[in-house]
Amino acid sequence: MATIQNIRKRSGLLVVVVFVALMAFLLGDLFKSGGSKFFGDPNVVGSVNGRDISRLELSQAMEELKTGNPDQYATASSIQLSNLVWNSMMSDEILAEELDASGMNVSQEEIYLDIINNPNIRQSFAGANGQFDENMFRSYVAQVRDNRDVNEQSTEMWTQWLAFERAVSSQAKNFKFTNALEKGVFMPASLIEADLARGDAQHPAQYVYVPYIDVNEDEIDVTESDVKSYYAKNKADFPQKAARNIEFINFPLAPSQADRDAVRAELALLAIEWFSIEDDSVFVNLHSDVRFISEYFTQTELVGSGLDTLVSGQDIGYQKGPIDLGTAFSVMKIVDRKMLADSVNARHILIPFAGATRADPSVTASPMEAKATADSLFAYLKSNPSAFETISEQFSSDVVAKAKGGDLGYFPRGAMARPFENFCYLGNEGDMGLVPTQFGFHIIEIIDQKGANEAFKVGQIIRQISPSDETIQSLYGQASTYAAAAQSSDDYRALASDQGLFLRPARNLVRFDEVVPGLGNSRRVVRWAWDDDREEGNIGLLENDGKGYVVVVLTDKLEEGTTPFALVSDQCQEGAKKNAKRDIVVRRMESAISGATTIDAFAAAMVSEPRSMSFRINNVNIAGVGNEPQVVGAICGLEPGEMSDVIAGESGAFVAITQPAQPAPTVDYLNQAKSTQRSLRNLVSVQAYKALEDKASVKDNRYMMF
Repeated sequence: MATIQNIRKRSGLLVVVVFVALMAFLLGDLFKSGGSKFFGDPNVVGSVNGRDISRLELSQAMEELKTGNPDQYATASSIQLSNLVWNSMMSDEILAEELDASGMNVSQEEIYLDIINNPNIRQSFAGANGQFDENMFRSYVAQVRDNRDVNEQSTEMWTQWLAFERAVSSQAKNFKFTNALEKGVFMPASLIEADLARGDAQHPAQYVYVPYIDVNEDEIDVTESDVKSYYAKNKADFPQKAARNIEFINFPLAPSQADRDAVRAELALLAIEWFSIEDDSVFVNLHSDVRFISEYFTQTELVGSGLDTLVSGQDIGYQKGPIDLGTAFSVMKIVDRKMLADSVNARHILIPFAGATRADPSVTASPMEAKATADSLFAYLKSNPSAFETISEQFSSDVVAKAKGGDLGYFPRGAMARPFENFCYLGNEGDMGLVPTQFGFHIIEIIDQKGANEAFKVGQIIRQISPSDETIQSLYGQASTYAAAAQSSDDYRALASDQGLFLRPARNLVRFDEVVPGLGNSRRVVRWAWDDDREEGNIGLLENDGKGYVVVVLTDKLEEGTTPFALVSDQCQEGAKKNAKRDIVVRRMESAISGATTIDAFAAAMVSEPRSMSFRINNVNIAGVGNEPQVVGAICGLEPGEMSDVIAGESGAFVAITQPAQPAPTVDYLNQAKSTQRSLRNLVSVQAYKALEDKASVKDNRYMMF
């Protein structure tokens, strides 16, 4: 009711929608958001090695994944689900082709054996002796298959089963592929011995290190030509994925002070009206954005809600509000107050139905059939309460409780399902009732109630503070005015500055990004930037999924390859400076070494102190310097007693002299070989699949779908 009333109140929003549509038509490109412009069949979202994958196939697989794993993927976005499904489909296709080419395949018999050997399956279909019962398993699968069209729940169970079968098949293919690769990897102990003898030998040395940062900035002269030359020689250091760079101005949608004042005033009037209302729940549900909760809460249970301090010492009918909740206002009222037990002892008989929470797979009764059984037993027990233990033993599915005649012992509030708890705490000792929960139908008898706590039933009218039509129109006017002016402006940045607006950059947005730094989840903005018709310099005005408006400027379309010079010029500038400093350091060291016969004499000429260290090829880190792989390799390769030439490293230049090498320590080469072999086998399967994926023919147009 509250929702319908809000819609009626805000019918003026339709005017805004029509206005936005008209402006979109007039501003043309401003509202182009990319649409779905598939080449060829519009129902095909991609292909792997020539096998087309349709929209329907992808959507069904995504739904199966989410349905089969509701807890794991409850909050997953469409793109996240799509990525998981797409990667799985791609893996299946690539591995299937490789297995076929190798003469290997996964038979139905292998898949079946994998299923019945699954620990979860064996545990779920254990017979009376605790052992896996294959007939019970086959019967269950046949029943799920035959009833798949009976109702929505049965269809969902069959869908989940098919998804499980496909997952087992995919896992079997993966195992066969990786197992074949791993068996081909062997590491001989002799190779380990040779590698360790070379890599772990100690090379004691003295060296002089001169860092490039010792050269002052005013000693170098780096020209634009030097910077571009650095870029040309080091393009491999600037790889670029296909990406888009944008700048944007965010116009977040938020309620104005007038909007807040209007909600506060409305609730103040409702608070006065509420004093004379008899049915509190109807009144709350009619006027609140949050439904009335017909539950009793102790003061302790209300801690954290803000209501615990408001109800303390107050009588039924007490009101407070409007209360500012930040994004909403509320009015609260104590609807009822009573004393509740601290703990309750009860016994129950549980009659489950197929699909109920924790129901055994052998349970086949429908909810209606289970209720009919429970009704019949309840009617009998009301006349024959002494038969409770016998009925529990014969009919209850609660194995633990029925061994005690259905007795659950004493339990506190919060330990049971809410309907079960309400019956036990709101009823009286000796009451018997029939209560449905997600576990099935419970026949409950209250045996004892201990202690007493004051509990309150609290009604709350909560009204979210939303932007009014006037606020929405005003915000849209700001955004559209700037967007229209920016299209014809020579400098959209200067225009933004003049209007007191803040442009933010977002770089390297790839096709499937959902988050734009500074905007949060803004898939619509990413799609706009990746639209096939989008050109550098285009300006768009986008509605940001109910969060406001965004004016977006596409600044760069980056194709896969090398990052353009303009985007890395600052890095190249620093690289060119470093090279210039390196050249000066190397020249100085070469001049000093020409007149030095010992490392001490060279150090004195460089006004430095020689350092000492034992170098190993397997350790490229030099203490106090950092990683210097080329320097370490050069020093380990020196003849003992011979002073090196100048060795230019990453952070500075070196001159070194070594002593005779000390052999590497002896280890158990056989065990080391086995350990290395295990590591390589784990690595090779991942790298081999990556190589197959790289060479596969993959077309991925899913970005147009989401």
